[in-house]
Amino acid sequence: MGFFDFLKKKEKPINSAIFAPTSNGTLPFYTSFGDSIYASDVVVQSIRCKANEFRKLDPRHIRDDGKTRTTIYDSSIAKVLRQPNEIMTTSDLLSKICILLELNKNAYIYPTSYISKGEEKFYTGLYVLKPRTVTYLIDAANKYFVEMLFDSGAVVTIPRDQIIHVRKDYGVNDYFGGGAFGGGVEAEELLKACAEYDKLCQSISKALELSCQINGILRVNSYLDDKKKESERQAFEKKLQNNESGLLVTDLKDEYINMPRDIKLVDSETLKFFYQNITRSNGVSMAILNGDYTKTQKEAFYEHALEADIKALAQAMTQTLFTDREKSFGNKILLYPNDINFMSTSEKIEALKAGLPAGIFTRNEARELLGFPPIENGDQIPQGYNYTIDASTGTNTTAPIADNNE
Repeated sequence: MGFFDFLKKKEKPINSAIFAPTSNGTLPFYTSFGDSIYASDVVVQSIRCKANEFRKLDPRHIRDDGKTRTTIYDSSIAKVLRQPNEIMTTSDLLSKICILLELNKNAYIYPTSYISKGEEKFYTGLYVLKPRTVTYLIDAANKYFVEMLFDSGAVVTIPRDQIIHVRKDYGVNDYFGGGAFGGGVEAEELLKACAEYDKLCQSISKALELSCQINGILRVNSYLDDKKKESERQAFEKKLQNNESGLLVTDLKDEYINMPRDIKLVDSETLKFFYQNITRSNGVSMAILNGDYTKTQKEAFYEHALEADIKALAQAMTQTLFTDREKSFGNKILLYPNDINFMSTSEKIEALKAGLPAGIFTRNEARELLGFPPIENGDQIPQGYNYTIDASTGTNTTAPIADNNE
């Protein structure tokens, strides 16, 4: 079934299904949340920091039997990881997954496929879904289904094992990430913080607008009626317009009082408080947001805000895309952070120079340290050689260690 056929499907294919049971008695569904908080520029900036790191990931089909680990390039899964669908690149797919995961605490990816004449499943695409509501169902045979309602009105019910479901902050709800009712329903405090920040920005805008409307006061040293005051003002403005020399000449009855602009509306600590209060929910520090982070801060950002989500996505994809038999042979999806480096290149090379001759690292472990996928026959531990590591390709050259007795 193609993706667009999937969206056109509105009937329920199962009639005996009921709501899936929950441990707390609540209904197993969630509604999407996030349209309001995503209107905040601070939320957009903080989520963009995470999405940009997701875009750098390199998803691979790996086969790891416990002894050797190789990258599979010619499987249908490997192909859709390189080209997910006709309108997205791999970076686009990963970025969209990250953004929806942050907004809704749940992300859904639908893999399109077909069955060959030899009864083998071939995948043709990966599509990120954005349903309005999602409900978990269970039939008489205890098989789980997922019912999705989309903005178009389409209602689609498919087996749970045919959808990739990635969850964030999973624990309170039995089926969904987020709060007790799933999704971002319990992000009310974040929404409140965004609303307060918006009020602050509006007040600054209003204050600036008002400050630019009054530049000074013209005091006329006599008693005048309203019409006379207006004529005096117009006369004063005409003097300003006609004064090409830059010197204004007035008589004793006119006195101009300048109002200097020294606008100090919000101190930096207040603004910093609002930013940190909002970005803290996404695990993004001010240094990461501003782009002036240190190596230690970037490493902390990866470990605190990215690593768990990256692992969760890889495991969710592995669970759905491979059969139990395929998984038993070590097939899985891994997301390699090629461009997310925290150790300096010189530090990595020094570690490899010491570890490779001593047999501490295999070739694939050395490549992994540099952020590259494994190679065939790369899991043997080399011994008795000096290694020169090319950090740009992850390859190495070998030379026999000189015998000091010669």
